[in-house]
Amino acid sequence: MLSWKRIWRGIKMSTTIIGRLTENPETTFTYAGNAITRFSVAVSLKKGNQEHVTHFQCSSWGTLAKGIADSLHKGDRIIVEGRLLQEPDETADGTSIIRNVVFAEAVGPDLRFQTAVVSQNPKSVK
Repeated sequence: MLSWKRIWRGIKMSTTIIGRLTENPETTFTYAGNAITRFSVAVSLKKGNQEHVTHFQCSSWGTLAKGIADSLHKGDRIIVEGRLLQEPDETADGTSIIRNVVFAEAVGPDLRFQTAVVSQNPKSVK
C-alpha cells in the first residue's frame, strides 16, 4: 500500500496566474552559468467595492529566464504557467506566513492590454 507522503511527492500542482509585475525581474547566474530570473506578480480579485490582492513569487531558469529579463518590466500585465508551491516563511517581525511560489514553465505578455513583437531566441533553435 502506498503512503500519502509517497503519493504527495509525485503530485505536481500546475497553475496559471494573470497579473502585473510588481518590480523588474532580477537575473542571477549559477556557478555553471545557468540563468535564474526571479520576479513577483500581483493578482487582484475585485468583488463589488472590495479588492483582494495576492502576491506570487516566481522563478524561471535557462532561456526562459533570459527572455523574461530581456522582455518584461515592472507594471507589465503577464500570464505565468507553472508549478505552484506554498512555502512557510517568517516576516522580519517574526510573524509566520505562507508564501505562494510559482516555478514558471511558460511566461508571456497578456495581449488583451498590450502588444508584443515576437522574435526567435537563437539559443532555443535546434
